[in-house]
Parts: sequence; structure tokens; C-alpha cells
Amino acid sequence: MPLILPTGLPAIAALRREGVTVFEGGPAAPFAGGLQPLTVALVNIMPDKPATEIQFCRLLAGGDRPVRVVLALPDGYEPQSADPAHVERYYRPWSAIDRRRLDGVVITGAPVEQLAYPAVRYWTGLVAILDWLTAAQLPAMHVCWAAMAALWHDHAVPKHPLGQKRFGVFSHVPLDVRAPVMRGVKPPLDMPVSRWAEIRLADLPTDGSVRPLALAPLAGLGLAEDPARRAVYLLNHPEYDSDTLDREYARDRARGIAVACPDPVRTAAKSWDATGRTLFRNWLAGLAEADPRAEPLAALDLLLRIQAASGGRHCSETRH
Repeated sequence: MPLILPTGLPAIAALRREGVTVFEGGPAAPFAGGLQPLTVALVNIMPDKPATEIQFCRLLAGGDRPVRVVLALPDGYEPQSADPAHVERYYRPWSAIDRRRLDGVVITGAPVEQLAYPAVRYWTGLVAILDWLTAAQLPAMHVCWAAMAALWHDHAVPKHPLGQKRFGVFSHVPLDVRAPVMRGVKPPLDMPVSRWAEIRLADLPTDGSVRPLALAPLAGLGLAEDPARRAVYLLNHPEYDSDTLDREYARDRARGIAVACPDPVRTAAKSWDATGRTLFRNWLAGLAEADPRAEPLAALDLLLRIQAASGGRHCSETRH
């Protein structure tokens, strides 16, 4: 289905070369393509903004409705390695976007797994997003580090540091094929893994509020959901290009970091492509089927501001 992306975004040319239909326009630009588009905020905290935009927009184009993508960042985020001009032109702070228009939110990973959560510079801004998602009951896809952060914030599930970077393509076993996001996902359910920490099954809430959906025998938990919060916790990277792991491997080795060489057969074939497309198609279908929100989101924003002003509870990470 077509995408509506910010005018001039460099990802547009690459996506069109792949055969994706892309329209250009701002968040409020009219769309004359027939079906009413869904609006998804992509909170992109990955260092390589342009590459990540292509990867996630490719998956967001795989649903049954057009998708308008709004590029956002947590308040307080300052680019360290990303092009500041690119960020300034195409991104807006979370507090500056029109959240009344949103149907869903995707929050990407970030290479900060080795930091305690409060030590992340934009942690307060990310907490504001997670608080808003809870109050608004808006569907969210949390990816890699963002999944760890959301599980900690939402359920106090700790992350555990790994002695060595978990890196490569790992086959996962589906644990609950009845979950809507898992419909049609076929084994071996390959996904790229690239992280320094893990979430353990034993730490998930005992009340069943978080359901594990996919587990890799060699890489641990890969996918979980909280249906009540309408949150999906995707701990790996099905959005990756076929050469992303190879580029990360070369970068890490150049820095003197010992990592396992990714499987050349799986990476060349992008063996996770069908898994990623199916997961996101199912997630988008859930957005399209969602019931209208009864409570005005402006009122929810006001409630959160009042709670913050009155010294509401904030999370802090326990050290391991």
C-alpha cells in the first residue's frame, strides 16, 4: 500500500526504486488515494536515521491501508552521530506532533543497552512517550532496546547484561500462534539479533499480563506482547537489510570488539524477510481494526501534565 512521507525525505527515492508507491506531504496534507490512511509515528532513535527510515517504511508499506509516517524523537534527544540538518528538517520532538491523529507508534532500538536506563540522555523524554501510550491505549511496537525499556517501564522487567554481544541470525520457535500479531508467521521464524543485553522469561510478570510469543533456543526471548496495553515488545531486528549485520560486524571488529561472524547464507538470502513483513502486516491490521478511542487525547495529555506537575512516580532501574 502507498506511504505518505515528509516531502523531500531521502528514503523516498530508495523506496520507489523498490516499487513502493510513495506520496509526499506533511502530517496534515490531504490524501486523495481512496482508502483513509493510518498515521504511524516512527520514533527513530537509531544512529543511522536514513537507513532506518527505509527499513521501517518498507515494512509499514506492507499492510492493507496506506500509511502516513510522522518522524518523531523523544523530547531532549540530541543527535550524536546523525546529520543534524537531516534531523532538523524531517523530525519533530514528541511534544510538538499532533498526537490526536495517531493510530500507532513504532519506537526503534538504540545502541545503549549497556547503560542504566536513567543514564540515557533522553530517558525522561522516552518515559513521557511511554506514559502517554499507556494513557491513550494506543498500539505500539517497541523494537530491541525500546522493547527492553518499555518492559522495564511498564512492568519492572529487568534487562540482563551479556558477557558477549549476541549477534547474528537466530531461528525462533513460535510460542503462541493464536496471538493476532503472529498470524501466518511460519517457522523457522528467523530474526537478526544485535544486542548486549537480554530479557529473561523468568522475569516476566507472573500474572500473565505479558505473553511470550517467540523464543530462540540460542538467543532467548524474541517477541512478547501486553494485550491490555496494546503493546508489542520486539526484541530483535526483522527490519534489517541483508547487509546490515555485515556492516555492523565490520564496524565492531574495526573497534576491536569480538563478535561472531554472521551466517553468510542467511544474511545473503535475508531469511528473516517474510517474518518481518508478516509481523508488521499483522500489526497494521490491528490498527485498522481498532475501535475508535472514546476519550479525547487532548484530555489525556492534560491529565499526564497534571500528574507530572504533582510529582507522579518515576521509574528507576535496579543495577545488576
